[in-house]
Amino acid sequence: MRWSVLALVLCAGFAAAQTPPPAPKPALPGQDAVFKTQDGWTIEGKYVPAQDDKRTLLLLPGRGQTIGHWKTLAAALAKAGYGYLAIDLRGHGQSNIGPDGLPHSFREFKAGRMQNDWEDMRFDVQAAFDWLKTQGVSEDRTGIVGDDVGGSVGLKFAAVHPSVALVVWLTPGMSWEEVLTVNAMRAYKNRPILMIYSDRDKRSARETPILYNFARLSAGDQNSWAFGVPNVQGYRLAHYGPVVRQIVAWIGSPVKPEAPAVSTGPLPAPATGPAAATQSSAPDSQGQ
Repeated sequence: MRWSVLALVLCAGFAAAQTPPPAPKPALPGQDAVFKTQDGWTIEGKYVPAQDDKRTLLLLPGRGQTIGHWKTLAAALAKAGYGYLAIDLRGHGQSNIGPDGLPHSFREFKAGRMQNDWEDMRFDVQAAFDWLKTQGVSEDRTGIVGDDVGGSVGLKFAAVHPSVALVVWLTPGMSWEEVLTVNAMRAYKNRPILMIYSDRDKRSARETPILYNFARLSAGDQNSWAFGVPNVQGYRLAHYGPVVRQIVAWIGSPVKPEAPAVSTGPLPAPATGPAAATQSSAPDSQGQ
């Protein structure tokens, strides 16, 4: 009897060893998008075409994030008929092959005045829009959704590409990774922009009101909307149901609503004086 039990255990273990593990689910549904940037990085992402001539959104994750960051929002966008191209920015996720053909991480990046590797992400954004053109998506049928430094880079691109119709920016900041955004906001002009921050992210909570004031001057009061979300960490905003629903609704009608559907906190009083408008706050946590 003892040997029979042992034989059964061994056979069961052998059968389990022969059963392949389930294949991992992709971070996002969609077709693979792979393309090169002007400066030689290989960028990878996922693309879902828009339905019924609706807008296509370029989804730009933040520092340390990959396209999986957008899983909840991407599903909501697709359900509403919007298209998206979600990319891993250089040094992140699958977009880790540099111009030398070797893997590189964002942890190697420099963020200084003489060299700022984060600023070079503008080439990733340009390459993404060039790739969308190969899919028949013109720039005037697009918008940009970005988180922290991804939103900074996206705003700077949109500021000099007036065909991009709108911008959604989660966890805004005046100088994430020394990517400066005040002048970009001044240049954005006459297009809708939505900014959402967490009250737990102290730096973004301080700086969003300043950026919001510049947005109202540049894009107009009805085109500009910013609000804070209480009790949700900044990096979780893209997964928070009320925020996701508000983003999708706003993209469909990108004007400031009279009564937001999401429970929001008030914008804190902005800093005043010329120094507040031209200097960034001292760095602290980005909510990552």
